[in-house]
This record gives sequence, structure tokens and C-alpha cells, in this order.
Amino acid sequence: MRITDVVSFAGRNITQKKTQSFLTIIGVVIGILAIVSLISLGFGVQNYITSEITTIGANVISVLPSQNFGGPAVSKNFNDNDVSAVRNVRGVEEVVAAWFGSYELEYRDQSHYGNVLVIEPSKFTQVYSKTWGYEPYKGRWIEDSDKYSCMIGYALATNSFDREIDIGDKITINDKKYKVIGILEETGNPRTEDSVILSKDVGEELFEINNEYNMLIVSVRSGEDVNLVSEEIKEELEDSRGDENFSVLTAEQLAESINSIFEVLTIFLVGVAGISLLVGAVGISNTMHMSILERRKDIGILKALGAENTTILSIFVVEAGFLGLFGGIVGTILGILIAKAIEYVAAISGYGLIRAWISWELIVGVLVFSFVVGILSGYFPARSGAKLNPVDTLRGE
Repeated sequence: MRITDVVSFAGRNITQKKTQSFLTIIGVVIGILAIVSLISLGFGVQNYITSEITTIGANVISVLPSQNFGGPAVSKNFNDNDVSAVRNVRGVEEVVAAWFGSYELEYRDQSHYGNVLVIEPSKFTQVYSKTWGYEPYKGRWIEDSDKYSCMIGYALATNSFDREIDIGDKITINDKKYKVIGILEETGNPRTEDSVILSKDVGEELFEINNEYNMLIVSVRSGEDVNLVSEEIKEELEDSRGDENFSVLTAEQLAESINSIFEVLTIFLVGVAGISLLVGAVGISNTMHMSILERRKDIGILKALGAENTTILSIFVVEAGFLGLFGGIVGTILGILIAKAIEYVAAISGYGLIRAWISWELIVGVLVFSFVVGILSGYFPARSGAKLNPVDTLRGE
């Protein structure tokens, strides 16, 4: 029997039982849909963050008071001596010391739990404007002379309260009002997008700290070896602090750390989604087993006409593969649409870093994978059908 005949038989068997075929592929559709959307969003966010870090922060080093990247600091925070030690390192152009925390923000009788960045205003302007190229969306940059004034992120201004915050409005933090004098343009970074930027003196009063910092942003002079400067910063901080419990991350190292976190998270989520696909595979196997029982006489006739076991096996295996492939096609389309919808909703909500990554490699890989899952699911039922005795099948036994 020719390959076209095998494909024709398998296709006809699927179309003759449309309802059964449709119900069978639902499990595959759900599994593939989840896998495609999660992989698309996972790699999209990962690629966006990596590109942003390497593009706008190639000469920037981040220093954190803990070796537990992404977790809470379990060591002492930085102080002015640490900042001076870093500033004296050869090749360092500027050191920006900041305190990053969270607080309940109130605006027009509504509350929102947001971020608060405490920093010297002139340093903040230098990093975000001169180093990273951002500008105010409205208003102006916060200045050292601004006392109870603040600058806020784009998402906080536009999406966090029922009414948008505008220049001149006041935000209440811990029963004190701060006048909004500037709104930063969209950055795609949730930390900045949802932040209130306060001057150092006011922020220290709010958090009850004195010359303490939980983040240092180091700008390296053009032409200097960033990795070499990073190593010298480590040595100076070890002497200044008396311990090694801190992290000095170049843009490349920061990107690698973020990538490793997202890779583990993506693998976990895809594994969870794979459970749905496993349910779909069991459904295909069960459908193929029932199909073989219903077509015992057809199998007997084909064998009586000279069809070999491999031909019978091929017909049912291809049919199972088609079920997996059809489910994969529908699931891929829905997965892409869902990923794009999430990207759109995130964008209008101020989370521009959430991107959907779509590529031909992803689409082709998922379709091949779903076809293989269908084949493997239908192989053993097809194998048992191919071994049926033609005489017994024609008798109806």
C-alpha cells in the first residue's frame, strides 16, 4: 500500500468520527496552548530584560548587600564608607547610592502598595537621563532642593488609581503629603514604573535610616575594562565591610543571573503544562484502542486482501499522529493569541517588559512535538491491532 493510501485511510477515519476526534484533541490543545504561551512569555521577558541590560547598562555595575540575588539581604547594608571605597576605585566614574523599599501610597482616598526609591536627585537624573537616556513624560526631574516633592513612575501615574495622577497632585505616604513634580517616561521596568522617587533627606526620615543604602549603581568610565573594575570593587568592599556577603554584578553577569532564574521558572511551568498534554496523550491512546475494536472487520478485510502488519500499524499510527498534530495546530494558534493578549494587557498596564516571543523554531518545534506525542500515544494500540488474526476478525470474534 502506498504512503498516500495510508494517509488517505487515516484521514478518512478521523473525519468519519468528527465528534470523537474533536473530544480527543481537546486535551492536546490545552497542553500545547499552555506550553506555547508559557514558553513565549518566558523567553520574551528573558530576551527583553537581557537586551535592555546589555544595551543601556553595558558600562554599569550593580552592587547589592547580599549574595542571595533576588532574595532578601541577610547582611548589613552599605554605608558612606562603602560608597567612598567604591568611588575611589580606578575606572569608576560615579557611584549612585540608593535605598529601595515599599510603602503604602494614598491618593484621593485610595491606597496602593508601591515602591519608594530614596536617592540623591542629581544622581538619579544623571543615571536615568545621561546614562540610560530616559526623560520625564511630564513635568521635570526632581532636584536636590525639592523637599516634600517627588517624581513618580509612568504606571503609578496612569494605572494604579481610578484617576490618573498629574503634575501638581499630592501623594500621601505615612501621613505626609508629597507634591508630584515629574512623571518618568515608560521604562518597562516594574520597579521603576511603580515607584515614587524621593530625595535622600526625606526618604531617610520616612524609612528611619541614616546613611544606609541597599543598592549601589556604579558607572564605569568609557574605555575601562568593566570586569577588571568589578573585581577591584569587590576587593575594596571586602576591606571596607570586613565580609564577602555582597554581590557585584556587571551587566553581563546580571543578565546571566536573570536568565538562570527565568530558565528554571519556565521549565517548571512547562512541566506543569505538560501534565495537560499527558492527559491528551492518554485520550489519544484510548481513542485509538476503541477505534481498533470498532474496526476489527476492516482490519480483517485489509489483511485478507494482502495488507501486511506494518501497513495496518502505519494506518493507525498515522491516524494517532494526525490527532496530535491537529491538536498541536489549534493549541499553537490559541497559545500565540493568548500570549499576545497578555503582552497587550501588560503594556497598557505599564509592564512593558512582558513580551511574547514568537519564532518559527518555536512553532515548528511544537508541531513536530505534538505529532510525535500522537504517534507514541497510538503506537501500542496500533501494534495490538496489527497483530489481530484476520480469520478471527472476519468472524467477529
